[in-house]
Amino acid sequence: MASTPGTTAPAAPTWQDRAVLAWPLALALVLCLPLYLRAGHPLARDLVFVPRQPFTDATWGLGDVAPRAVPLDAVVATLTHVVDGGVLARVVLPVTLALLGWGVARLVVPLGRTAQLAASGFAVWNAYVVERLALGQWALLLGCAALPWLGGRRDALPGRGPTRRPAGCRVDRGGRADAGRRRLLAVAGLAVACLPHLRRTTAAVAAGVLLQLPWVVAAVTGPAGSTSDASGVAVFAPDTESRFGPVVALLGLGGIWDRASEPATRATAVALVAAVVVVVVLAVGVPLLVRAWGPGDAVRWVVLSAVLGGTALLAATPWGQSGLVGLVDTVPGAGLLRDTQKLLAPVVVLASAAFGACAARLVALLGRVEGAWAGVVVVALLPVLLLPDATVRTWATVAPVRLPDDLGRAAEVLDGTPGVVVTLPWRAYRSFDWAHGGVLTSSDPATRMVDADVVTSDSLQVGPVLVPGESPLAAEIGAALAQGPPAAVLPDLGVTRVVLYPDDPDAATVDTSGLEPVLRTPVVEVFRVPGAEPAARAGTTVRRLAVLGAHAVALGVLLVAIGVLLAGAVRRRRPRGGDRRKSARGVRDADPPVMYPDAR
Repeated sequence: MASTPGTTAPAAPTWQDRAVLAWPLALALVLCLPLYLRAGHPLARDLVFVPRQPFTDATWGLGDVAPRAVPLDAVVATLTHVVDGGVLARVVLPVTLALLGWGVARLVVPLGRTAQLAASGFAVWNAYVVERLALGQWALLLGCAALPWLGGRRDALPGRGPTRRPAGCRVDRGGRADAGRRRLLAVAGLAVACLPHLRRTTAAVAAGVLLQLPWVVAAVTGPAGSTSDASGVAVFAPDTESRFGPVVALLGLGGIWDRASEPATRATAVALVAAVVVVVVLAVGVPLLVRAWGPGDAVRWVVLSAVLGGTALLAATPWGQSGLVGLVDTVPGAGLLRDTQKLLAPVVVLASAAFGACAARLVALLGRVEGAWAGVVVVALLPVLLLPDATVRTWATVAPVRLPDDLGRAAEVLDGTPGVVVTLPWRAYRSFDWAHGGVLTSSDPATRMVDADVVTSDSLQVGPVLVPGESPLAAEIGAALAQGPPAAVLPDLGVTRVVLYPDDPDAATVDTSGLEPVLRTPVVEVFRVPGAEPAARAGTTVRRLAVLGAHAVALGVLLVAIGVLLAGAVRRRRPRGGDRRKSARGVRDADPPVMYPDAR
């Protein structure tokens, strides 16, 4: 159908356009493949999805623990009231990874389709993404995926054609992560992306701060301590099984503190090769990106990556850890910096874009040499070749399990319980015989399934080190349980129900004498604590109003941002007067300068 006068018909997507869209999605689906091979819900490490997540005080950040999952839990709870949590996981996980790849592809539009294909694949398949997915931290990856959209270019996605705007700062506000590190990372990305435009920077940072109000207000008004335990600095420092050490691991975009999340090849000479590849790609690719983006955008990405990536490298040194210990001990909120490998997120984006630039340059050098496209295929597959066993770790984590019906029965019995519900044995992570054969641990599903105030231990056991949590109530319960049986020590703390998992290796050590059985199954047992009364909480009404008000403000800012983006999209599609005159004369807009032969 012919286009109407004064408008320009969008170009039909080519097979190259479709390949750029399909390649990162295909890699994401491979990393999450077990989700589509069996029924059930993910339940491993930090990756926990349940059929229907209720709205509780903890959902809004009104519980006694640090609001680490605010406001993401509210979003997930809302969505699971529409679709089953298992369906949600099958959509959210691969789309999060694909969004990262598509966002990076969007950054390198000026360099052509080869650059987009290579960059998007590198963004999805690298040590950082694989290790964090293996740990189940999909919300962190969602924050990483938001970076190229928050602070990137406004070039169109494949199939829509590039814009004619200069490469100056354009900010798309979107994306949300669940913990302070991810939120601060997003605000930093906004600020750096907009500099040195003062007005734009002020607006972006103000909007970013307002979007953080739900967890900030919940943390400030809550009972959790303002400072974290410094013992976590050494525990969460960059680490690796490789003999080349954590610095090499970080240069290769790996180095996660949890060794169970590290692919086996990361402990071999392949890790050294990966580090060399990343360093060379950055050294060669960043100057090419400067030419494509202009010095403004390139410098902003380099500064953001250098500052955060440099912090991660610093934490891999003994004197860097010593300085971080002092910071965590004295500065409120500095505990967010303990897991410094997370700060590599902008480096992942920059390295991926640089990899795409190098791939485009290689195509330009090869030209029409016979067999040149074989080299392009090898370059596109290089991320997979550098991490061939990525799926060994990710598949174990994302593999769904069938939640026993007895868990649902226990949730129904506990729904609406006044006071506090405690799960035993007392620990943060637990394993189940019916889930992964008891090999993998996961956070307690009761915290997401039960419509009540469920409290578990928030102290994390990492090897021989126990990193204390931040909840005063959890600390009191843990100390009380160490002094006597639950029936004797829990009533004074407002604990009205106890949940026991019989298949836990330490279940036999739990003294249930004096507790009144409410439900007993091979999977879960529920007891009532005689004589317990819900404890009154000081300042509950004021805190509730403050936290819920913060959620309302953040939601309003988000809706306004979406409205502004939609209005801008409409304006960009609406032809201007000059465009109408040009169209009438049959004059086409000039194409942007082409850097490489395959640039479109």
